[in-house]
Amino acid sequence: MSTVRSDSHAQQYGRRRSNTAQSILRNLPGPPPPLLKLGDAKVLNSWVHDPKESSTAILNQTWLPGVVEGDMLQVSACNTADATTGYLFMVPKDEGCPKPALQISLPKNVADAFGIKNNGEVTVTKVDKQQYCADYIEFTFQDQYLGRNEMWRLAEHLVGRCVFVEQEISFINVIAAKIQSIYVKGRKVSAGYVTSTTKAIYRSLSAKVTIFIQVCRELWEFSGDGERYSDKIVHSFLPALFTKWREAGTNHTVTIVLISRVYYDVSELEYAAGPLRRDEDGRWYKDFYKVITDLEVIHDWKLTLAELKDSFWAFQRDILLTHHYHQASIESKAPEQARLVGELSYAHDGPILEALNLGLNPNETHYIDRSLTLTGAATILITPGTGYYKVSKQLLRLTTTRMLDQGFGLDLVSLAKRPLHQTPIFAFQGYGPRPDKDGRGGGRALDPLWGGDEDPDESRKLEKITFWWEPFWIGVSFWEKQMDLPLREDRFVARAKMHEIQMLGLLGHDVLSGIEVPYLPEIPDPYATPPRDSFAEDRAPTQAEADQADIDIFVLRKESRLPTSSRTSYGSSGSGTIMPASYRSSIMSERRGLASHRNSTASTRIAPIEESPRKIIMELPPEGHGEGPLPYVTGLSNASTSPSQSSIRSVRTNTSVATSPGSDQLSRNTSSSRLAKIASSWFYNPFQKSSSESQMTTVSVSSATSPTIPTPSVRVPIASNPTSTPYASLSRSPQPMAILHGASGRSALSRTYEGESTLPHRSSLGRYSPLNTPPRDESTFGKWRNTTLNSLNLPWSSSSPLSSYRTNPSRPQSAVSYAQSSLARRWQHVFPTPMYKHEVKWKSMVTPGCLPLTTDHFPSNSELESSYDVFSYDFVVDPSEMRSFFVKPPSVHGNADEVRRGWALAVMRGMVAVRLAQGFQFVLRPRKTDVEDHSVMRRTKSFMGEDDASPKPIGAAEVLKSTNVPVYLSMSNEIHRISYTGEAIQVRRYVRRMPQTQPFEYECLIWPKLGVGYTELKTNFVSHGLENFGWNRLDMLVAGYEHQFNESLRYWRTRFVVIPTVVPESNIGLPGLNDEEIRLMGIDKLADIFTKLRWQPPDERDALVAPVRFLPTTLGPAHSVMDETLMAQLDDIHAAGPLKKKMQSSREIADTPPSMVAKLMREEDGVPIKFHHWHKAKYPDSFTGFDFVSWLVREFRDVPSRVRGAEWGARLLEQGLFTHCRGRHGFMDGHYFYQLCGEYATVSTPRGGWIKQSRYMNGDEVGVSRPVGYYPSSTRPNGLSPRRNRKCLILSQTMVIDIDPAKKSDQAESVVLHHDIIQNPGTVFHFELQWIGSTARCIEESLRQWSRTIEKYGLKLVEAYVMEIGDIRERNAFQSCFPLRLAIPPPIVPGLEKRVPEGTQSTHYFEYALLKRFDFVLDVEATNLYPKDVDVSYSYRRTPFKHSQFVHRSGVAFVQVLGGSQGFLFLTNRLLGPGRMGSAMKSKEQRPEAAAEDIRKRLQEICSDEVALTKFYDEELAALGPDDPPPLSI
Repeated sequence: MSTVRSDSHAQQYGRRRSNTAQSILRNLPGPPPPLLKLGDAKVLNSWVHDPKESSTAILNQTWLPGVVEGDMLQVSACNTADATTGYLFMVPKDEGCPKPALQISLPKNVADAFGIKNNGEVTVTKVDKQQYCADYIEFTFQDQYLGRNEMWRLAEHLVGRCVFVEQEISFINVIAAKIQSIYVKGRKVSAGYVTSTTKAIYRSLSAKVTIFIQVCRELWEFSGDGERYSDKIVHSFLPALFTKWREAGTNHTVTIVLISRVYYDVSELEYAAGPLRRDEDGRWYKDFYKVITDLEVIHDWKLTLAELKDSFWAFQRDILLTHHYHQASIESKAPEQARLVGELSYAHDGPILEALNLGLNPNETHYIDRSLTLTGAATILITPGTGYYKVSKQLLRLTTTRMLDQGFGLDLVSLAKRPLHQTPIFAFQGYGPRPDKDGRGGGRALDPLWGGDEDPDESRKLEKITFWWEPFWIGVSFWEKQMDLPLREDRFVARAKMHEIQMLGLLGHDVLSGIEVPYLPEIPDPYATPPRDSFAEDRAPTQAEADQADIDIFVLRKESRLPTSSRTSYGSSGSGTIMPASYRSSIMSERRGLASHRNSTASTRIAPIEESPRKIIMELPPEGHGEGPLPYVTGLSNASTSPSQSSIRSVRTNTSVATSPGSDQLSRNTSSSRLAKIASSWFYNPFQKSSSESQMTTVSVSSATSPTIPTPSVRVPIASNPTSTPYASLSRSPQPMAILHGASGRSALSRTYEGESTLPHRSSLGRYSPLNTPPRDESTFGKWRNTTLNSLNLPWSSSSPLSSYRTNPSRPQSAVSYAQSSLARRWQHVFPTPMYKHEVKWKSMVTPGCLPLTTDHFPSNSELESSYDVFSYDFVVDPSEMRSFFVKPPSVHGNADEVRRGWALAVMRGMVAVRLAQGFQFVLRPRKTDVEDHSVMRRTKSFMGEDDASPKPIGAAEVLKSTNVPVYLSMSNEIHRISYTGEAIQVRRYVRRMPQTQPFEYECLIWPKLGVGYTELKTNFVSHGLENFGWNRLDMLVAGYEHQFNESLRYWRTRFVVIPTVVPESNIGLPGLNDEEIRLMGIDKLADIFTKLRWQPPDERDALVAPVRFLPTTLGPAHSVMDETLMAQLDDIHAAGPLKKKMQSSREIADTPPSMVAKLMREEDGVPIKFHHWHKAKYPDSFTGFDFVSWLVREFRDVPSRVRGAEWGARLLEQGLFTHCRGRHGFMDGHYFYQLCGEYATVSTPRGGWIKQSRYMNGDEVGVSRPVGYYPSSTRPNGLSPRRNRKCLILSQTMVIDIDPAKKSDQAESVVLHHDIIQNPGTVFHFELQWIGSTARCIEESLRQWSRTIEKYGLKLVEAYVMEIGDIRERNAFQSCFPLRLAIPPPIVPGLEKRVPEGTQSTHYFEYALLKRFDFVLDVEATNLYPKDVDVSYSYRRTPFKHSQFVHRSGVAFVQVLGGSQGFLFLTNRLLGPGRMGSAMKSKEQRPEAAAEDIRKRLQEICSDEVALTKFYDEELAALGPDDPPPLSI
């Protein structure tokens, strides 16, 4: 590399030259300079400029001759120590530099990040772009909801750019994220180049975090370092976590819950009545949950930690004593004395899956009350246990499904020492897995969790057995920090606790006399060879045997050199196996020949290594009866080492033993062998270290017994190409060990053996786990993998023992079963480097990761055939008919085919965006495509045809660059293939055949944050999978053929209220207007905003539309419907509005016979009946469901909404008025074709306005309506036949608005707006936003702008709950309303309705008056308070409100009126967090919760004070004035 210093003193062309412009211009152009070579460097003078001037470096190319456009240059400060770190940029086209003296100028943010000063010197080096291509980029973002669609577009936006750490990335003109780290080839670097294969990892600094703390018996025990576990939580772990949060600048919304289970003796059941449940062992228990913080954003945690400590102290008293005393006293009379009943469970019996599901319930409907400032969710479980839990199989399966569907993981923080077994591990009772009856079970049917469903007829014959299952969705961290007296690292600390021995005194008892640790129960292996007699149960090893064992371990032999294959670590811990020498020697000779060809090919590529443990290399997947490779050792393998000698460990190797699904079956007979007594050295070498370095080192004898060698955590998913991605790990794990008289306590070191010995038997069972195979030659890998994957449906081998699929937690498997790994790989691309079990997973607890956008797992042909059902549909791309507010019209010009292709691409991108939002991931091509044997791959030509062999992109940014390549999207149990055929878009859905997940019914006791004790809760845990999702309807909506949101579409929604507050003094100061008139002006301003933002189809942009109007009134909601003048204005609005409702129409569909309906349909302004065609089918004299519903709503007064119209359409179809053109289904509101039947049919006569009217009448038709609540008649069955004299009033309007009027975004940004029509300036005004796939940042910016506009008029915009607050617990079990009972119920005053002011509600007059005194205003009126002869409908209310609801003027709290002595329900508005909409509290100290708590205390004070209440009632009565005098009687 040559370095040239460029300054004015350098001699150029043989003379000193000045830097003036004249001298530069005077030089005549010479021959072009030679091109820069890689590594050429030059020192330049650097300037610093404002990033607004240019976001990248400005280079005067005359100072760097030989540089060309597209070169990558690295800029680093001259004094930097590491020459490889520096700012990267691509050389742009040379357009000359206006400042000749400028050599290179950097943006200020770049200069600050790399320590470059203005007018300093920098080294500019040409570098190889390939060396700086980023594999992963980690983004962090805060205080925003970043949807998965935005994540995809943001990553696409960066392709082809150079980025650096700490760089702020702006997207659609706002700062969207910050780059946290960049990874190139497994290394962290300071700058990198983004390619289409770069994978983006998104981490949220504003997430919803739930911390569960398990309260169990162990919590009050002392750990090995003398500190109580409860103190470890309060004094060490939580403060450390909160400190990390503070350092990272997080803004998490946190819920902390104590969880516990209490078991009861049969004799205590009567006293301990309540939601008692029985576990599988027949024991009775109750589960208790206490909420410490409830969705709070806290920055000072001292008070919370103090409250937590108090809760620990009081916890046992509360649940074992006080709770039952209160329970008994409520149910009858108080018992004479309180009884202490029940006892806390141990950690392994705790209700962790139940707690997790309670936390998943609100996340299941995250799209309702969508926060625009939070992204992601994290769950942390802190336990004094070791991560072993006994669970229900049904609940574990349901939980795993829900965790996968929602894309979340669990961080388990164990306060104990790392146990001597695999962890985390779940034990459950179940039946042995068997393949399906047709023999096509695939990998899932043979997994103990997914398979083994009992057949009612056969279950009587079968006995349940215990299975152990390692959850891939848990990341475990062991918190071993000692606060008081940190121990030296080399000091021995007990790893397992034996409580009885701890309690013995060493002086009084001979503790060492006869301790025997029992073996785990053996699982018999019919294939194991009987042990040799020499390994008798009662014989200690001889000195010669022990010495020989030492030689085997410590002496390195040349013949032990081994061809190895590079492999990084994967999640589960693996174990070496110990085999009787007789078994080994009997098969070695016949196996060496088989393995030799493998060694010859591998050794040419990978350097040999001398190391123990030695690596195993296998050619084929393991077989049915064998759980592992056959060890090969010369001589006796009972090498032993004493505790003082400590362990041998491999020093940072990156290969791990690739054993099979159960790596120890062949060694089960060791229970009767000597090897069991001198078992493997799991005690001294429990973890095998592994890293991503690509070289091996020889083994070294370590001098310290260190239990901290890492084992990878299980949440690193397996890659399909094991040679390049995290796969399987090796860890030493416990084997049964006996401590007997005469045994020295020395144990054998666990070994792994040479590859020569490891060709498994050839049977079919192992083929069910194709990804359990170890690394192998690339030349053979593809072929083996194809045959393996294609053999998934081979018949079950009857001779294969069930034990092959039972995990032994003390002998972990080195490879994870295919069923688990294929699911775990959903998270694969969030781990740029392997994770280790010994590490505390701070990253996921501080900045929770979002589900990656990509996965590279795709099932094989045979698995698709055997395990999936296929559904497909398609729709024609017809640009003239597509009026979609989801899709930005493409700017494509050319022939019809090119225009159609452009529209197809835009619509497909929209379809992909809505799928990403539901948790789908792009399926990518695996990193290194192997040479595939396509003849094997296509052996089965089935309904899949050749499709699944089609090309897949290598990165998310490559998706949908054209319509030629189909897109594959994958969910845990569903795969979608979207393709364009030239005229239509085709969707093919592959849905995995799964056993039906039954809802899990659950009862428990919860003490909410605002509660005064434990209250019962009954709930269901259900997996809301995507099986019933309306994909066809959603795709038609995206394409613009449909315009209705449907509840099954899980669209995002959020409700806002506009609250009247104090008019600010800085107001425009219009003279003569009072506050009420100013507020009415503000509401009119909001109407103007809605009018301007109204979306219209492109071809109707010029049409005149009626402006949005709100009708002012001073009457309450229930009284306003009786005002005839107001109702006449309402009719006018509906006649001109989206529904074109003829409110004066006297027609009622209930009284119109079908023949009359048919006649009315054919009238001039009836239903457009015309010729339609779809694909190649032609439908003469047909009409669409959409047009028919529009007509019903417009013409009939008893059809208030599109939902009711669709119900009537279905009824008329049943009565034979019309039928579906193809007879496929019933009536649906949408682009579905129908024809009149029989006597009703008639030939259509073309009428001029039909085509124009088929949708969007006058450009106003949106038809996006919701399932509507009908008040109060919505409680009627079907609600299809209202009483004759009922008026039906629609009090809201619906339209689509464009929330990106400045067109900053790269996609269409539309939302559906529902708003009130009638507005009382004294109550609140409502509107609701609904959207699918729109950018949340655009919505939030619009809301902030609206809020700023109306603030000046004394109006405040606040986010409110979509449903009534009384039902909040149905969605979130940990949230609850606080009951405020009235000490004295309100007085009953005869004739009160005549004394109250006009338009005032008299039913709950005193309750309303009390709330108004506390600054509450009416939010929603209860349904039963409306007049009985009126049906009221709001398009955004799904169910009627049972009780009237009020909101505080500050927006921090809601109250519902129950009436009588029941009083009120109070709820803090958790949607109003710092920085949220309507929160004027900018500083972090002023918390909305604190303001709400103050209001609650004051309200509770008066409600519980009889004297104050009586005084209040008297004052209100006095203010009403006297009764009217009686009429004069003559």
